[in-house]
Amino acid sequence: MSGFTDRLEQASQATKSLVCVGLDPDPARMPVPGVFEFNRAIVDATAELVCAYKPNLAFYEAMGIPGLQDLEKTITHIRSAAPGAIIIGDAKRGDIGPSAQSYAKALFEVWGFDAITINAWGGQDTVTPFLDDESKGVFVWCRGSNPGSADFQDVQIVTKDGNMPLYQNMALACRDWDTKGNLGLVVGATVPEQLREVRAICPSMPLLIPGVGAQGGDLEAAVRLGTDNRGRAALINSSRGIIYASSGADFAQAAAREAGKLRESINQVLEADGKGWP
Repeated sequence: MSGFTDRLEQASQATKSLVCVGLDPDPARMPVPGVFEFNRAIVDATAELVCAYKPNLAFYEAMGIPGLQDLEKTITHIRSAAPGAIIIGDAKRGDIGPSAQSYAKALFEVWGFDAITINAWGGQDTVTPFLDDESKGVFVWCRGSNPGSADFQDVQIVTKDGNMPLYQNMALACRDWDTKGNLGLVVGATVPEQLREVRAICPSMPLLIPGVGAQGGDLEAAVRLGTDNRGRAALINSSRGIIYASSGADFAQAAAREAGKLRESINQVLEADGKGWP
């Protein structure tokens, strides 16, 4: 295993959890006025229940410099409150050459994320600049959880391996590009058949699985189809379903309750399949 997959395994094992919490602060929905105050309370309440946090950079960038300062403080706090957790910068960057190298430097060296999401529309040139450090994970957006993903990602294309949907070709390519063991894929829980196909193509690569909770993805299918043959190598993400579980003063306690329920539901499926935590 690479440095990143080792860390992912350790984070999951330490908390007996495959849960990733998306930190997507929306001032219109937060019960407290400060983004960092909100995130800090969520992290403190869930630190022992989840293995990863995923700040979506769009929410912070939309608030300008104060939002980026809150993101910086959030990352620092996660390192203190949940030092073993994986922090994923959900950036979906995608570019080539010096631009891609600069994005990689910004996300890994400046912000210090353990992993990031990227968009590989430009092909291998948009992926390899992010893979230099095997301790850093990279998740390529392969098959989205949103209905519009089918517009392009499900289109049948002609390849040297025969006709297939574009998302399958993306998975095959990423499997070939994963020379350091730090490349993974984003595949939605709302598309279980596509999730099944991607896991069959990439049996050991880590998958980031959004779409449970508010988007209504099938959790049991996500666990059974998205994990590897050991019931690991998957991060099942919930954002709104956890962080906005309550709009009142008990928002942090409600977040902990929902994160705990999600972890328990996932672990019940793993136990039933003989893949529970030792």
